[in-house]
Amino acid sequence: MAWAHWHKARSLAFGLTCTLGLLSVLTPHGAVAEDTSPDHQSLVWAVPSFAPAFINESGKLSGYAADTQNWFAAQLPQYDHDVLLVPLARLLAEMKNGDGDLRCSTTLIPTPERRKYITFADTVLLHLPVSVVIRAEDEDRFTPYLNDEGHIELDRVLGDENLSAAIRIGRAYGRNVDTHINQFRETNQVMQVAEDTKFVRMLDLGRIDWTLYFPSEAEYYRRLLTPELAIKALPIAGNTTLLEGTIGCANTPLGKQTIAKINTIIEENPTMPWTEFYAQWLGPSDREWFYAARDQYIHSEHFETRLEYSPSAAQ
Repeated sequence: MAWAHWHKARSLAFGLTCTLGLLSVLTPHGAVAEDTSPDHQSLVWAVPSFAPAFINESGKLSGYAADTQNWFAAQLPQYDHDVLLVPLARLLAEMKNGDGDLRCSTTLIPTPERRKYITFADTVLLHLPVSVVIRAEDEDRFTPYLNDEGHIELDRVLGDENLSAAIRIGRAYGRNVDTHINQFRETNQVMQVAEDTKFVRMLDLGRIDWTLYFPSEAEYYRRLLTPELAIKALPIAGNTTLLEGTIGCANTPLGKQTIAKINTIIEENPTMPWTEFYAQWLGPSDREWFYAARDQYIHSEHFETRLEYSPSAAQ
């Protein structure tokens, strides 16, 4: 089928160039060290397309989730690892079915419904939340809309008729953000567009003054389309909580066994070194924001993390 494109792990998932030096357990050619046990279990890493978590270019898989996936796979040499490129809906359907090879995925968000058929590891991925993205040179224009914590008050900036924005039609930005957007959706200063891949270019051309992106998403499009443009993400008041994702496997005996092994790896690495892959997909100021939030998360026994972040403090 068109959606199912198989790649052997050594030629794709584990052949990636890893510039951060975290995959020291790999051989010089990027292959996972062989386990001599004759009874390897097959583990299929199902990969939905979502840049910059997973970027598939000419048969080469890259992105922060791909690198994170490689990091964990390298700690599990007792498995034969394969990669399957598949839409998220198909992935969830196959996990729900529970038949065939062991299926796992790296970027899943646990929900009550998914827990019925997926067994989840402890938190693996940490993400900065949806933020207001602006041209870095325009930061002073947005200072009047920051509260005492340095977070932008979205309803106030939406109400400024001199600041134009673009949002994607049909995209859910989160309950708090969507509540504010819905109040101003039909105003002249809010442009509604069918797809948001070109919003950074619109910033560069001066057609809009701000938009909404995940910071890593904005940085991906900046590098791809407007590498000379300096952008900055401003945390939204009431929406500064780190987002958590993790590895999930089909809720079968083998899936539970695999997740138990992954949880052991997580426990043995309390500083979460694999999150450095995500950090490298952030701009400089956003990276400082992430490092501060990650440090708070790690040292707060994993309670909800809210960062008292001032944009000027990250410069």
